[in-house]
Amino acid sequence: MTIRAALVQNGMAGGVLRDADWLRATLGPATLFAARGTPCSVTARAALIGWAFRRDGFRPCATLGEDDAHRIAESAGAWAIRNLWGNYLLFWADGRDRVHLLRSPVTGPPLFQLDAAPSGNGDAGAAGGCAFTDLALARALGFALDRPDPRAVDAYLRYPLLRTRRAGIEGVAEILPGEIARLGEARTSADSWSPWDHALAPPRRVDAAELGDMVGSVTRAWSSRFGRIQLELSGGIDSSIVAACLAGRGAPWRAVTMVTAEPDGDERIYARAVAVRSGVSLFELLLPSEPADPIAPPPRVDVRPGGFGLIAPTDAAFLRTAQDYRAEAIFSGTGGDGAFGYQTTIAPAIDALRFAGWRAAFGAARDQARITDDTIWSALGHGLRAWLRDIRMWPVDDSLLSRRHAGERPAHPWIDDAARIVPGQRRYGLGLLAIQPFLDGYARAHVLPKIAPLMSQPLIEFGLGVPSWQWGEGGLNRALARAAFRGDLPDLVLSRRSKGRILSMFLPAFENGRERLSAFLLDGWLAGEGLLDCDAIDALLSGRRQADSLEMLRILHFADIENWARAIVGKSAIG
Repeated sequence: MTIRAALVQNGMAGGVLRDADWLRATLGPATLFAARGTPCSVTARAALIGWAFRRDGFRPCATLGEDDAHRIAESAGAWAIRNLWGNYLLFWADGRDRVHLLRSPVTGPPLFQLDAAPSGNGDAGAAGGCAFTDLALARALGFALDRPDPRAVDAYLRYPLLRTRRAGIEGVAEILPGEIARLGEARTSADSWSPWDHALAPPRRVDAAELGDMVGSVTRAWSSRFGRIQLELSGGIDSSIVAACLAGRGAPWRAVTMVTAEPDGDERIYARAVAVRSGVSLFELLLPSEPADPIAPPPRVDVRPGGFGLIAPTDAAFLRTAQDYRAEAIFSGTGGDGAFGYQTTIAPAIDALRFAGWRAAFGAARDQARITDDTIWSALGHGLRAWLRDIRMWPVDDSLLSRRHAGERPAHPWIDDAARIVPGQRRYGLGLLAIQPFLDGYARAHVLPKIAPLMSQPLIEFGLGVPSWQWGEGGLNRALARAAFRGDLPDLVLSRRSKGRILSMFLPAFENGRERLSAFLLDGWLAGEGLLDCDAIDALLSGRRQADSLEMLRILHFADIENWARAIVGKSAIG
């Protein structure tokens, strides 16, 4: 069971939830709803939902004691950020009966908040508050939530993978990972978690063994919480490191690897080598060769548009294998690029110049050039230009979009406070944002817990203090992580520099669905709200202009967002 919970100001909820399926508890002036089977610990004044660990020895924190609840309330939540980590939600009432919320840092479960009274048309404006984990639960409580926010959707398309407080539905805001908020209020606490509190200046050079010990500790802590585990093993360095940390686990586990009909997604040679080295069985999941339907309705509807619609059949297949194995959780190497400092810009060389001098900067530039298959002179040129203009905070993709809803980049507290951080450490911290949609964006993550040990708070805080140029020393990406696990992984994987590609799963869906995509997009919600450059899209879909692979993927992404919007408002609302 994954995390499903809501906290509602008393008197607000108009829907009915069956007591047989839900645990109810009172926290001051609010009622907590938690689905039966959701990990949950409730005291008189606080509730912990999900999986938490104590910093002291990384021991599981399955039960929240009254002393813990007192410390949380007295510190306004700061005690929990300092002393707990994991994938949890924390709710508590203070001495003045104000209700507070904390979403755990880095990987906290989705948590949304609104100020609205339940009504038949979704109108907002009544006093009170509601926080909830998923759209279906909010609707079951009586909130319509059926109006997509055009500006939020435009920002999501224009600033790829950037999740800010502004969610995709009008009147709904997301509480971001690590944020402390008060129920019914938009303002967040200054005690909220920030990556920049852990970016050391100067950074501290570390030994590879330190990193290995940290990765092993957080992975084993997560492993202890579940009886049966299925690891999604691609054969890349990140999931292979997780496999190495699970090796020797006493409870049952196995690995599964995806195999596409075309060779671009067949990485069995690497996954098999890791499975043999880790002493674990490997299930090879062969995917069908037929492309997915780009306009098929989504299997579930979330508050935010996902953008992973063509992955739905693969997602379902992964889930079936986990359920057939009777897995209690799905583990993955998601986030390894971020946790292990994989960068493709010259930013680490700029950090090296700042903290270690010209010789270190030149070496770092040489390493980055090798990582990106560039020349040292080209890398230095990029570095000089970056030094003069600074490095852009977030990429912008205006392609195939109109300018009707275009505005400034939406605010995010990490970005807003990032200018004081040197470029390489800044890239490390902001890179965590691009990973977050992949933690909860897949449907299988809402059926079984999807655990990303490499995104654990202690490991990320450790990584933020490492010199950004140390991660790529020798011209090999994630070099420090490779060194840490040199004795635990096969040479075939340790020396691997490439990643598998799965374009063969996507591009045929564009070619085979041009006509249907044209009608679907050009007569849909996105076009009706003026978000799309309809003339350019029509030219690509009609064949008047040749589409390259990036444009094909962009249009398929639009189709997925269109599917989400139609599901939110109902198909009958589309003209």
